[in-house]
Amino acid sequence: MAATGSGIDTTTVRCLGADDAGAVQRLHARLDQHDSYMRWFGPQPKQLTAFSDQLCECNKRRCALGAFIGDELVGVGNFVMLDGVSPTTVEFALVVAQDERLHGIGTSLLDGLEDEAYRHGARRMVAEVMGENAPMLQVIRERGWAHSLRRDGSTLHLEVKLHVAE
Repeated sequence: MAATGSGIDTTTVRCLGADDAGAVQRLHARLDQHDSYMRWFGPQPKQLTAFSDQLCECNKRRCALGAFIGDELVGVGNFVMLDGVSPTTVEFALVVAQDERLHGIGTSLLDGLEDEAYRHGARRMVAEVMGENAPMLQVIRERGWAHSLRRDGSTLHLEVKLHVAE
């Protein structure tokens, strides 16, 4: 799907499949307590195997992308259609390994998620972000989406319109 960087640090972004569930589990298992809280708004799910299996099932309603450096999964971005809200709205989430942040991986995942969501029929993306999640807020600012944030206590709600991928 996409590659960023150069040489041995090249990052490849692609759709995840059933064979990637173990890599998703390992990535989430490496998250420390703070990173888990930023991702889950609480402790990590106890059923990481079930979560990983479901995350890697791409269909009309959901899609997950993985960022790989070589064979190592270093980031995941996913979305799920919100049928109860609007059949054209998806909620998305990102997680990037701590030692791989600030290298453009979150941005690459978000680029891919936007394209995939649009291909799936979505026209809006939403997310909930902890107000203290500085890396995610930096990605949002870099995309020019800061004006789309709405504060609700310690949480920020993001809602952006998707445009045709070129």
